[in-house]
Amino acid sequence: MEWRFKNNHKVINIGKNFCVAPPWHETDKIKIALTSGKSFGTGVHETTVSCMEIMENLHLTNRSVLDIGSGSGILSIVASKLGARRIVGFDIEKFAVEECIKNACLNNVENIECFVSSTPKSVKGQFDIVIANIFEDVIISMREDITRLTKKGGYALFSGVIIEENFTIQNIFEKLGFKLLKNLFLNDYTTLLFQKGD
Repeated sequence: MEWRFKNNHKVINIGKNFCVAPPWHETDKIKIALTSGKSFGTGVHETTVSCMEIMENLHLTNRSVLDIGSGSGILSIVASKLGARRIVGFDIEKFAVEECIKNACLNNVENIECFVSSTPKSVKGQFDIVIANIFEDVIISMREDITRLTKKGGYALFSGVIIEENFTIQNIFEKLGFKLLKNLFLNDYTTLLFQKGD
């Protein structure tokens, strides 16, 4: 499989524990390798980086994770590397789902269920963590399903929210019974971590 970046030696260090690097790169960090493709999620974009940094500080061992708009699958792979038991991801684009599956194989991850969909309505059960690194209007449109799919005491991690809409997201999810735990203002976007009330 071809390495995602043209530079065969490119290594991106993220947070305390992760790096995105070629399959042949030797490192003591938790390495994620990505095949070439066009789906979103390389570890370069600030929204992906901020989600990874928050995820490594959550207790994911034996947890269940829903990845809305999974793209390359990088956040699903991160969840698995951090010990998540079950990961479900979906994306509106077929090519993204295909890349997610390829990247999971490349990283020896076998516990990701990935499928094509524009909505989480078909997803059953509840999850310890729901991740959505997508635009805020899509998050808002899925708010009822996100609430349904998040366990009591579970987390909702959102990124891709423009600064001007940050308060809107806060207001909507606080009214739905979520408590804001983190609110990171990046260069162009914001990342929010909520916990669903008991």
